[in-house]
Order: sequence, then structure tokens, then C-alpha cells
Amino acid sequence: MYSAYFVIARSSGNIIRLIQRSSPPNDSPTVQNVYASIACVHRYQALQAAGQNLINLKNVS
Repeated sequence: MYSAYFVIARSSGNIIRLIQRSSPPNDSPTVQNVYASIACVHRYQALQAAGQNLINLKNVS
């Protein structure tokens, strides 16, 4: 089963993209991967639909 993860820029906390994987990818010095619940994914998609480009993880958690 696939789960959703946000790829987050460590420097800003902004979401770079949303991915679906069977397991979380490895974090790197510049990005971290955070599990995204269905509710968080829906908030993220609503913000994108409203025209927001830079979405911080705090805004969807």
C-alpha cells in the first residue's frame, strides 16, 4: 500500500512536492520527508487550488 509524503525543504519548511511511496524515502541534508495524512493532503490541495505556491508544512498540519 502506498502512503503520501511531503518533501519539505529543511531551510524554509516549505513543501516542495507531494509523493506517494510504499515506504518513506531517505532524508537528505536539504530535504526531509514527512508522512502526509489524508486531511493534510486535502488542505495542501485546497491551498494549491487557491493559487498559493509556497505552502509551509505548518499550514497543512
